[in-house]
Amino acid sequence: MSVRKTTTKAAKATTTAADVKTTPAQTEEIKTETVSAKKAPVKRAAAKKAAATVKKAEVKAAEVKEAVYIQFAGSEYNLDEIRANVKKAWTEETGNKESDIKEVQIYVKPEERAAYYVVNQEVVEGGRKIDL
Repeated sequence: MSVRKTTTKAAKATTTAADVKTTPAQTEEIKTETVSAKKAPVKRAAAKKAAATVKKAEVKAAEVKEAVYIQFAGSEYNLDEIRANVKKAWTEETGNKESDIKEVQIYVKPEERAAYYVVNQEVVEGGRKIDL
């Protein structure tokens, strides 16, 4: 079997000054398009700002204030207060700042009137506990 090699040559497109003719009307149209093209991004930016403002308004309207209460054996515990007490106890115990907290796990045991917690996955022997 023989392999046949073939080559093709692409025709070059050439333009001359005689092929390109411009008239004053064509030049004005080009300038008009250029000016309008420059103005279009400004309108898009304004539209983006308006859309961002609308999204912020939707987020503010969508925020719902929540309060979680645990009721057990005639006692009531507010989850927000428990969370604040856990953060306070952890900062006092470790000497770290509240901003150092990345993750908090709270286990509420109302029958013991206590809450056990783990901060930043640091497990302490005997666990960390606050009284409710």
